[in-house]
Amino acid sequence: MDLRGNIAVFGPISILQLINLAQSTGELTFESGANTARVYFDNGSVTFAEIANRRMKLGEYLVSEGVIAREHLESALQMKGERTRLGTVLVEMGAIDAVSLRRAIEEQIKEVMYELVRWKTGRFRFSNGRRPKAQDVFIDIPLDHLILEGLKRLDEEGVAR
Repeated sequence: MDLRGNIAVFGPISILQLINLAQSTGELTFESGANTARVYFDNGSVTFAEIANRRMKLGEYLVSEGVIAREHLESALQMKGERTRLGTVLVEMGAIDAVSLRRAIEEQIKEVMYELVRWKTGRFRFSNGRRPKAQDVFIDIPLDHLILEGLKRLDEEGVAR
């Protein structure tokens, strides 16, 4: 671990901005209560993010948005092996195209970032050079846009600092 600390002292936004400004590459892990989130950076840019207690997994998200039918999700889940990603199976079976899959994954990654802005307690650690395992889709959204949208959502909900 190259950097670690308390979220109550250095909040998620400060840590994200520090890694961005330093143009670091690696994995930033946040732990708060029973939840864990990971954000991956490449030269300071966020490339992927995931959260353990996600409200809606990819397949359910695709069904809820009307992108795929529930039958396609159920078939894909049965076909998917331990090492095969659900999105890959859905594309291979023709239930979704690669562009739509990418958009859905990008939206889920954004939601992780927006959720992190809310965290007030917990711990963080940054591991330099670590990359996500077997991830096909990487986002390319400026960090400041992600942070501003997260703060805007907080403000709209009346939770802003």
